[in-house]
Amino acid sequence: MTDLLITNGRLLDPSQDLDGEMDIAIDEGEIIEIAPSIDPSTADRVIDARGLIVTPGLIDIHTHVAAGVRKASAEDMMGDVDATGVHAGVTTVLDAGSTGAYNIGGFVNFIAPNALTRTYALLNVGTMGVARAPEVRDAEDIDIEAGIAALQARPDVILGVKARMVSPGIKTLGIELPKKAKEIADKADTGGFLMVHVGDIMGEDPVAAELAPQLLSEVLTAGDVVTHSLSFQVGALLNGGNLLDEAKAARERGVIFDVGVGRANFSFESAKRVMDQGLVPDTVSSDLTQTSRHAGPTHSLVECMAKMMALGVSLEDVVRMATSRPAEVLGIDDETGTLAVGYDADVTLLEAVGGDFLFRDTVGDTHTGSMALRPVSAVRAGQVMPIDFGPRPWGWLPEEA
Repeated sequence: MTDLLITNGRLLDPSQDLDGEMDIAIDEGEIIEIAPSIDPSTADRVIDARGLIVTPGLIDIHTHVAAGVRKASAEDMMGDVDATGVHAGVTTVLDAGSTGAYNIGGFVNFIAPNALTRTYALLNVGTMGVARAPEVRDAEDIDIEAGIAALQARPDVILGVKARMVSPGIKTLGIELPKKAKEIADKADTGGFLMVHVGDIMGEDPVAAELAPQLLSEVLTAGDVVTHSLSFQVGALLNGGNLLDEAKAARERGVIFDVGVGRANFSFESAKRVMDQGLVPDTVSSDLTQTSRHAGPTHSLVECMAKMMALGVSLEDVVRMATSRPAEVLGIDDETGTLAVGYDADVTLLEAVGGDFLFRDTVGDTHTGSMALRPVSAVRAGQVMPIDFGPRPWGWLPEEA
């Protein structure tokens, strides 16, 4: 007998070039068989996924899920791990710098181990993270030795460092801001990467645009991540509507480009310009907070995926951007990101809903799409997780156009 059998679904796993109706047998938290028409009498529990898409467990590599660490009140803007994670069809999340060297202990010792979702974090280069946003004002807000100690203490949870190229830090420190973050990641010697937020959401000083080419050419190396790749903000990847040559060169060197939709970092116009000039992001993420989950325009990872499809990215590619590619970035592709036999049983069941949907960006513009995705179930390490009602008054789907 096996613990769980998922039958009759459309298995879509870009990591294995699989797309077709197959069954998945799971036992003791591991995928043990993938084949057509597995005998349902061999399983303790059967999920009939007829009409659904079965993918590797979705991975969101840019979230903010440090609820309760930033402040005690229920109004904390940071989201809850499992509301962002398994209860939204996402089996793995990365908190992208909510906490810094002086307060990340609360995240790694209490939030991550108590979550049902597989949970990791990036250390904010600012010692207090976004509890003191903007987190870097001058050099006093960065403690390199404390950052190194934090990464070395919990490399199982803290996978790298996060820095934001925003005012006033970029005005006082210039390119030294991301260089100090890179120094922490490198000197810790734990294999961690650097994620950098591009686009100055705290101001529109020209220094942001001046620093972007330096960041891409002098600081970032293979495996590092640029988030908000489709941002319209000053200091992102566009200069006068043209994609920076340094961004193209960084991609060739192995730098990863992430969408990171967020509340202030994505426009359909900038997305079209970046992608039309040859840079389609490697990963799609939400930059989700408690605030943006309900107020928008982000709402959920699955809606971010649908926005990318509305821009012309195929379903197969957008699933890859939310499964195998982020697993590679996080260095967990030997555990998850695929539905291969022997891997952790992290699985997402999605309904592809056809219609005429209206998607909103962060500048108030809209774009229509013919397909939306609704999470139906998530399996995390073999355990079936319930999906909540959804972030909108009517559930998970976007507005109708």
